[in-house]
Amino acid sequence: MKWYIKLALSVLSGLLFAFAWYPHGFPLISFIAIVPLLWLSDISLKEGKRNAFGRGILLFYPAFFVFNLITTYWIAYCTVPGAAAAVILNALLQTLVMAVWHACRKPIKNHIIQAILLISFWISFEYLHLNWDLTWPWLNLGNVFAAIPGFVQWYSVTGAFGGAVWVLVSNFLIYYILRYVNSPKRYRINHRNTMIVNAVALGLWVVFPIGLSFGMKIWADKHVESDIPLEAVIVQQNTDPWEEEYRLSNEEEIQRILDVAQPFMYDRVNLVVTAESSVAHSIEMDVLRNHRFHEEDSRYSGFALLDSMIVRYPNVNYILGLSTIGIYDCRVSPVSQEVAPGKFAEFYNTAGFYSKDGLVSHYHKSRLVPGVEKMPFPKVFGFLGDVLVELGGSNSSLGTDTAQRVFDFEVDGQKVRVGTGICYESIYGELMSRFVRNGANVLCIITNDSWWKDSPGHGQHFEMSRLRAIETRRYVLRAANGGFSGVIDPLGRVLAKTKYNERTAIQTIVSAQSGETFYVKHGDYLARIAIVLTFAALLFSIISPVVRRFRK
Repeated sequence: MKWYIKLALSVLSGLLFAFAWYPHGFPLISFIAIVPLLWLSDISLKEGKRNAFGRGILLFYPAFFVFNLITTYWIAYCTVPGAAAAVILNALLQTLVMAVWHACRKPIKNHIIQAILLISFWISFEYLHLNWDLTWPWLNLGNVFAAIPGFVQWYSVTGAFGGAVWVLVSNFLIYYILRYVNSPKRYRINHRNTMIVNAVALGLWVVFPIGLSFGMKIWADKHVESDIPLEAVIVQQNTDPWEEEYRLSNEEEIQRILDVAQPFMYDRVNLVVTAESSVAHSIEMDVLRNHRFHEEDSRYSGFALLDSMIVRYPNVNYILGLSTIGIYDCRVSPVSQEVAPGKFAEFYNTAGFYSKDGLVSHYHKSRLVPGVEKMPFPKVFGFLGDVLVELGGSNSSLGTDTAQRVFDFEVDGQKVRVGTGICYESIYGELMSRFVRNGANVLCIITNDSWWKDSPGHGQHFEMSRLRAIETRRYVLRAANGGFSGVIDPLGRVLAKTKYNERTAIQTIVSAQSGETFYVKHGDYLARIAIVLTFAALLFSIISPVVRRFRK
């Protein structure tokens, strides 16, 4: 086959992936997105050329480059070098998975084992991408269904990795059917029964999860309400992160929050939720916690405004997006910075819970954005610190929390617990589920997506929050600085949503939920199974040639 036909097939795969992703197209297109790559793999192996791994990289990289470029180009609105790194490196990582599979499948003739091999490799890679320093799981395959949550109610059992398995198996079944249709007549006659089995399997594989999802939706609809209504106001303050965020004082930021919230306030409001970094200038945790600040210090004076609002509405509590500093007498972690002899500081991206008693609880963001909030592999890339600063990142890392802490308060004499994920953390299903395991019966997501301007980025991020609602069967209150903010029910349905670049608030009443889904209890168990299968497959691929030589 000519090289340009191979290139066209690879690019076609990338376009199919991109057209499956929000907002470009329809998610079920992902069921055929890998088919051109499977065809390329077969053609390449039939040509019998050496170095299958290297050839696999050349064959598959255009597909994943096109996919990443079209789907996440918007990162460039924040940082062009960061966007280039994300597109090029993420495409390379996805390519390596396919190339390794392409090389490993060569001695394997059984189609089912070949499929299991790619599924285990891919799921293992996605799990790694959730849990290492260069984490960027935005394009993990299960996220493609975020815009059609009615089709994936079973994520409450499998999590998003179930969606990845759904996509991968569908592609294999469709490819085997297409290969049969395109084969010589004699082959079709001899393998007719196999084709029929594949066709039936494909129909059941696609239709059954959708039917199951609608059944689960009907059942869950009758079990999502509780007797603890939480009355909340979600504030979208719409502060320009480029021009205003660090020019305005903390007091001015808090005044803006209160001005936006005021028209939506009433006596029974229990909770006001603000966006990530809604109070942008760093404050010392101990000073705020102990209420020892001077009111003339603009970093803290705005909190007196919060106190006056609490006097007027005594039931209200605040979840605030804060930039905070912890001062310690010793180095409490590797990212601690010595700021004076015997004094060490750590900087945090924090969700603070502020009530009539002041700052009574907090949660520090624990999953940080590589290059922006965290220096990846500092022992290796530490020398690039100054370069990262020039590119808008950080030459060190923020501090992180040790657990997904929840905020407790009472509503009509009953305790409500709220778990608050910060920005990027809402992509991580297992991390968000830990809030629920720690007692959260309502979830909040606070974020600042305005760095990306009015691009698909903030829309994709909002849609992913719908998957977290399904996985945990919790209401999600989402506060974004400039949009989209919203309310999502435990079935992933959007009950309220703001417009982008709008200064407004949402008034809502949601129900605190109890119980834990199978996914909350067991987390990413599918990924752990895949890792075991991957190690077994790699071990087999190493041992098998040795055994064959020994027998000879």
